[in-house]
Amino acid sequence: MGKILISFILTIIGASLFTGCNSTGCLENQNSVPLAGFYTSSTKKAIAIDSISIGGVGAPSDSLIVDNGQGVSQVYLPFRSSKESTSFYIHYNQEALDFDALNDTITFDYESIPYFVSEECGAMYFYSIKKVEYTRHIIDSVGLLDSMVKNTDIERIRIYFRTSEPAE
Repeated sequence: MGKILISFILTIIGASLFTGCNSTGCLENQNSVPLAGFYTSSTKKAIAIDSISIGGVGAPSDSLIVDNGQGVSQVYLPFRSSKESTSFYIHYNQEALDFDALNDTITFDYESIPYFVSEECGAMYFYSIKKVEYTRHIIDSVGLLDSMVKNTDIERIRIYFRTSEPAE
C-alpha cells in the first residue's frame, strides 16, 4: 500500500510540474501589429480593392504581405521593433495601373515601446506613431485613428484611395 501511495503522489507532483510550465495560460494577443483599412476618398466609405500587392520596403527576406489580392479591404502592416520607421509599397495590378511608377509608398515613423505582459506571455512591443508620409499616386490620404498601436485587434490606420464611381 505504501508503494502505491508514493507512486500516486509522485504522479500527481509530476503532472502538476508539467502543467505549470506550459504557455496555455497566456490568452492575450501577443502581437502589436497595426491594422489598416481601405476607404474611398470621395465618400469616406470602406472599400475592397482588387488586384493589389503590398510589401515591405527594405525588409529582410520575403516581405510580401498581400500578393495580387482580390477584394482586400484591410491589411496588417507589421512594424520592425529594431527600427524607428517602416515603409510599405502598394502596387496596383489592374491593367491600366500596372506600372511601377504608380506604386504608392507609405512610411511610418514611430517609437518602439517594450512592454512586459506577464511571466506566461513574456514581452512585446507597443508602437507610438510619430509621423506618416506617403506618395499620392492613387492614395489620396492616410489617417490615424489612434497613434498608439497596442495588441488589440482594431483598425488604427485608414488609407483613402482616389476611386471612380461606376457609370450608371
